[in-house]
Amino acid sequence: MFFWGMHIMELLKSNLREEIEEIRKQIGMNVDNQVLRQHIEHPPVSQLRIHLLFLYLQQQGLPKSVIRRYIVTSMLIQMALDSHELVSLKQEETLRGTRSRQLTVLAGDYFSSRYYYLLAQIEDVAVIRSLARSIEEINERKISLYWNDKWAAEEYLQCKIAIEASLLQSFVYSRETEKKEEWSRFIFQMLLIEHLLQEYKACRQGAEGGIYWRLLNEEEGTRNSYQLILQHLHRAIHQCRKLVPLLGNDELRAELKHVIDGCALELDNQNARAEEM
Repeated sequence: MFFWGMHIMELLKSNLREEIEEIRKQIGMNVDNQVLRQHIEHPPVSQLRIHLLFLYLQQQGLPKSVIRRYIVTSMLIQMALDSHELVSLKQEETLRGTRSRQLTVLAGDYFSSRYYYLLAQIEDVAVIRSLARSIEEINERKISLYWNDKWAAEEYLQCKIAIEASLLQSFVYSRETEKKEEWSRFIFQMLLIEHLLQEYKACRQGAEGGIYWRLLNEEEGTRNSYQLILQHLHRAIHQCRKLVPLLGNDELRAELKHVIDGCALELDNQNARAEEM
């Protein structure tokens, strides 16, 4: 259910590692359903996003109980949105396929019911309003993203990451704090790294790449596409390193540096595996 994590988790301090593990457990408890568990796979939950949101909310001085509730809620929202994306539009030819599609739709609805329940317990009206606005914007952008079949690769990528970053950015914009733009840019660049690493890893391992990889291949060819993704990754990592000194105190900056180092290490490992093949 969870992805992205071993390299980052190994770099974390023990108390932070324990806190993130507890949040992961709470997410698992909220999505656990015997029927769904037997028939479909849940969409993965990004540990990177949990980590980033935890560090941001912790910097705001919020109690751990509130931080946990906010993160669990936002991850359930993400899972609900991702579940509905997994629904196949093609005509299913078997009972198993039809049942799987129906259960995937119901899973998204189930996750939605869980986050609505948790949202009802949050007394911060600004957060609720910001999350609602973010969900609306995500759905509007998705309509644009999937309706238009003539995207250039880089335009598609920017729109895709804007969608992916929206939920986390909604917490930034819901609070009256400094450095909103810096945090928003940092989150965008980190999720860009996450997406590009997934694409790069899939293609290097011979798996089918995503839409960005396909569009890039059509425009640039396979060899150039690998190089362009690597350039993108190095540029995004560099941008994140430049933003870190602008965010928070020394302790927070050290943790953010760990996150970036984990990404750089993952990229190095992917390159090493590619050279061995």
